Amino acid sequence: MTTPATNQPADEWDSILNHLRQIREQVQQNGPLPEQERASVEDAFRQGLAHLESEVQGIRTTLKGSSGKW
Repeated sequence: MTTPATNQPADEWDSILNHLRQIREQVQQNGPLPEQERASVEDAFRQGLAHLESEVQGIRTTLKGSSGKW
């Protein structure tokens, strides 16, 4: 059984990915985004990258070889 705290990273990923998918569809249908919306999209993209980097760092600290190193 999972707790809400356990699901938080997955929920955050879902939210980020859904936002970026919506933007992709909008760009495909309407062309390039207006300048005002670009900042929001860039922020969502950076947020996704930061979250990914955090996940990778978490994996690195918990997964190590038999020597205790990568």
